[in-house]
Amino acid sequence: MKKASKLLALLLCLAMIVSLTSACGSEPAEEETPAPAESETPAESETPAGEEPAEENYLDKEPLRIGTMPHQMGVSLYYADKYGLFEEAGINVDLAIFSGGAAINEAVGAGELDGCISGLASVYSLANGLLTMVGEVDSVGSDCIVVRNDSDILSVQGEIAEHPEMYGSADTLRGKSFICQLGQAHQFYIEKYISQFGLTADDITFINMEDAAGAQAFMTGNGDAIGTKMPYCYDMVVTDGGYTIAASVEDATGIEIRDPVLFTPEAIENRHDEIVIFLQVIYGLINDWADDYESYKAAVNEFYNDNGKEFDDAKVDYEFALNRLFTTDVVSGEDYYMGEGMQAVADFYGETGAIAAENVNIYEHYDSSLLSEALGVEVKSFSK
Repeated sequence: MKKASKLLALLLCLAMIVSLTSACGSEPAEEETPAPAESETPAESETPAGEEPAEENYLDKEPLRIGTMPHQMGVSLYYADKYGLFEEAGINVDLAIFSGGAAINEAVGAGELDGCISGLASVYSLANGLLTMVGEVDSVGSDCIVVRNDSDILSVQGEIAEHPEMYGSADTLRGKSFICQLGQAHQFYIEKYISQFGLTADDITFINMEDAAGAQAFMTGNGDAIGTKMPYCYDMVVTDGGYTIAASVEDATGIEIRDPVLFTPEAIENRHDEIVIFLQVIYGLINDWADDYESYKAAVNEFYNDNGKEFDDAKVDYEFALNRLFTTDVVSGEDYYMGEGMQAVADFYGETGAIAAENVNIYEHYDSSLLSEALGVEVKSFSK
């Protein structure tokens, strides 16, 4: 019995040794077929957990060629370009300053620009499908039609019930000469103004001059009235005092005139992401300035004086009191529709024949989706 017990113990011991040996021998097999690592996919291995992927850098691409004018609409564009804000955001921008909207339209037609922040004259490029509206930066309330204090136009006020402050009548306006730059916003203001009294462009005379030269000519006795803007209206009405505003831009037109941001359809198709970044920079400045008027005032003074327009704080205050910046809150508002005023301009030009009937519906060339993407809000565009 003792021998049997010893033999059984020996067999059990050998069995345990064999079992342990088998277990140790299985480890290399597990190393040969390891379980897949959790961070095996390229996306996870390139971006650390909890961090956003780096934005694409477009600084090695050709610049976006953007035009504007030395008026209120160009302040944010000029400032961002001068102080390198576009480069900080990762895009290249080549800025060109033009004397007016007609010159910008010509540059667009010649393929020299990818986009612009322009004015009412861009209605023609929209009508022809050369540009697409993607945003609006401000309203234009300081533009006006001015006459001398001794003008008989001032002898009649309030004839149009909707505009009790506006001067003029069919008899006092017929045959008068108006200074303005043809093809620009002020031609529209004047034509819309006289149309309220039943007159057309055939009933008056236009004297075609650019803004600064026109203001100088008017103040030296030329023309009966002028369609003008800041700082020239201020110089006439406030500084000199010998002139009166016959019609504000809103009385003259019945429309809130706005300055649009526009890009060519080709740029939108091929450089969508860069345009979104561009809009983020522009509206970022607008939002900041809406909360910091002193910074805005300094930027306006710098922009105008750098571009040959003598401005000071009093003139900026005058202009800002009549205009408004289109912040994120404005463009995402329930009652805001991008391009509403510009479509009204196109409708009027359709009635006068300045825009062909088949091209009147310029809202077909509006695209607010880029601004919605840039600001992270819904921006509605006008449509009929």
